[in-house]
Amino acid sequence: MRKNIIISLFVVAIGSILVAQNSRMGSASSTQLLVVPSAKHLSGGGAVANAQGMDAVFWNPAGLAASENSIDAIFSNRQYIADITNNFFGIASTFGEYKIGVNVRTFNIGEINETTSYFPDGTGQVFTPNFSIFGTTFAKNLTENTSIGLNVNLVREGFGRVSASGVSYDFGVQHKGIAGFDDLQVGFALKNFGQPIKYDGQGLGVFATADDSDRPTTYYKVDAAAFDLPFVFDMGMKYSIAGADIGVTYTSNYYSTDELKLFAGYSFEGIGSLGVGIQTSSAAQEIEGEDDWYTNPSDGVSFGASLDMSRYVGTNLSVDYSMVPMGDFGTNSIVALRLAF
Repeated sequence: MRKNIIISLFVVAIGSILVAQNSRMGSASSTQLLVVPSAKHLSGGGAVANAQGMDAVFWNPAGLAASENSIDAIFSNRQYIADITNNFFGIASTFGEYKIGVNVRTFNIGEINETTSYFPDGTGQVFTPNFSIFGTTFAKNLTENTSIGLNVNLVREGFGRVSASGVSYDFGVQHKGIAGFDDLQVGFALKNFGQPIKYDGQGLGVFATADDSDRPTTYYKVDAAAFDLPFVFDMGMKYSIAGADIGVTYTSNYYSTDELKLFAGYSFEGIGSLGVGIQTSSAAQEIEGEDDWYTNPSDGVSFGASLDMSRYVGTNLSVDYSMVPMGDFGTNSIVALRLAF
């Protein structure tokens, strides 16, 4: 068993080395994989180390195994930027030694007026972009203190007559009890690795005339470029003492700025909890040689609270709420319901 733990930690260590290569700023696809769908852990300080149940699926799939419940379920709604709504639903249960869960994340973007090169003011038609993620999680406790987990996510994007799809994977490890401190937890997660994805469909067809050719205008199919998934490596820790929680997560981001996330909170037994989070990112120059710098819109201070409804409804039900910054877009509100049996 100890050998399995060492192998798991070795895998995530290799991941950290790979992610430490030169950043390819802004060149990733499917960045909806990075949108936080739940409220409890705010910006994510320490979440990779101690998130549990279905709430852990986004932060670290190993946390699903840490739940002692037979069934975990979650539904959340995030009012994202530009009137986009992000919904998240997931449910998990115990199957022998494993916890297995399924989840779906959707993004409601609304209708967009269609324009073309021939009709730049609009064709009179509208289309509705479709962005969705369907995930399956497998998690297991290796020992009393160590768990591992794997997410397999089907990512689909489409608008008009073009679409793209692919599969992304997340792998994570959680361990509690470090250096004799039973309430000190650490976690590692490799997230969003997989094959590049590319768009295809009838919408990529164009009528054009080839240069230096006598051929008439002909229908051509544009071969769209493929783009990598937004691969990241998270590592963090969480310490709990007398109802207080302190957490930190460092995110090494291969396609954007690296992020440092901090969290502090306090739990009131049988009532709920309050928390505050802070995120800051490394600076990245957007255009080489120019005074134009990229700022991560998620940087700043976030606030949240959880209310334990168990004594009112007779079952394990919690309501979470958070406000997270989004730069020039203001703040996002996230509401989540967590249910367990």
